Amino acid sequence: MSSHKDVIDDKDLANLAQVRALYAHADPVPVDLTERIKFALTVQALHAEVAELMDSAMLATRGPSAPVEPMPTESVTFSAASVSLMVTANESDIEGRVRVDGWVTAPGASIEAVTSEGSTSVISDANGRFVMDDLPHGPIHFVIMVEPGDETTRPVITPTIQV
Repeated sequence: MSSHKDVIDDKDLANLAQVRALYAHADPVPVDLTERIKFALTVQALHAEVAELMDSAMLATRGPSAPVEPMPTESVTFSAASVSLMVTANESDIEGRVRVDGWVTAPGASIEAVTSEGSTSVISDANGRFVMDDLPHGPIHFVIMVEPGDETTRPVITPTIQV
């Protein structure tokens, strides 16, 4: 019998590798875990208002019947106390890219799409409409500033979705 002061040997490492393989098979780490962590840290750092996903069926869940990869979203609505956002994702005219057509309840709002490649910002028109035509497939979340340039208003951040 070995004590807790003994050095980890090859047998211990083999046992740990088997445990790691068991967990990787039974409960894999979500592919978008890094994005979720970044989102949580951003929200806390900004003290931002968080928009709620209006159709909870679009939330990715874990379990034996859930797909490992979330399904891409075509159309979704987010709602917060200060603003609502509706976005529809379609294939762009640019091959391999996504076009997002959106509407926000605040005309002249700044909408920033945060993706794995960085971020893209637009200002909504007088009717609250906007278009982003060159976005990558994958995880995306939006940051909305109802009154751009006014540092007293809090940004609204949406949960991450797949497009």
